[in-house]
Amino acid sequence: MLDAILIFQDALYGALVIGLACSVLGVYVVMRRIVFVGAALAQLSSAGIALALWLSGMGWAAALSSHPIGFSLVVTLAGALFFGMGGARGRIPADATIGVTYAVAAAAGILLIAKASAGEAHDIFLQGNILGITRVDMLVLLAVAVPVMLVHLVFYKEFLFVSFDRETARTLGYRVDFWNLLLYLTLGLVIAVAMQFAGVMLVFNFLVLPAVTGMLVTRSMRGIFAVAIASALLAALIGFSLSVPFDLPTGPSIIVVSGAFALLAWIGRSMVRH
Repeated sequence: MLDAILIFQDALYGALVIGLACSVLGVYVVMRRIVFVGAALAQLSSAGIALALWLSGMGWAAALSSHPIGFSLVVTLAGALFFGMGGARGRIPADATIGVTYAVAAAAGILLIAKASAGEAHDIFLQGNILGITRVDMLVLLAVAVPVMLVHLVFYKEFLFVSFDRETARTLGYRVDFWNLLLYLTLGLVIAVAMQFAGVMLVFNFLVLPAVTGMLVTRSMRGIFAVAIASALLAALIGFSLSVPFDLPTGPSIIVVSGAFALLAWIGRSMVRH
């Protein structure tokens, strides 16, 4: 088992980096009740990947099919700007706007993939190809994840205050709109890069389930962040360790382990209450 894992050690490190970055941002996603914004951004990112694959099939540039990160970044960050600047407000309810974005992005991605030259792209589009992460890919992930995590570490108080006590933050002189937009942009950036390797299912898992596990285990914000990070990293490690020697899909294996952690946390919380 160990030998099989060592063969894919760069892929394992990449999964751990994705789990770390997404679990931290996922706490804000879940606590602020913007889970479907995360889903919509993930679908926008996948639509950007599909667009790159389709354009490469049309003969625009062969390199697009192997490194579509540029299109994914542009589309995802545009969506993050839209949601971060309050584009979902107005006569149409915010959740309806998010739902429209999600549905259209998902449909556009599927249509583009259907016409792309890459015949096996559809499964990768949904599940990712996390075992295909190389040393260069891992360095790309680190180049994005480390600065984002440093920003959230240094400005932890600002992000927390603006997210959960906005009116008081305004009264104390915090630039609420700026910090809110920065949160969405860091979320969009991480999703866009992670999507290249992990796919919609795994990215959405890391954004939601570790944060839910943290909320079930503890009530303090620092505790929620700590449990979310720990559960994401453990799920990635255990799911990866099981999938490689037993020839299971890696992404779904990690998701099942994440779900098991959330279920155990819920059972434990229920037992404590009674």
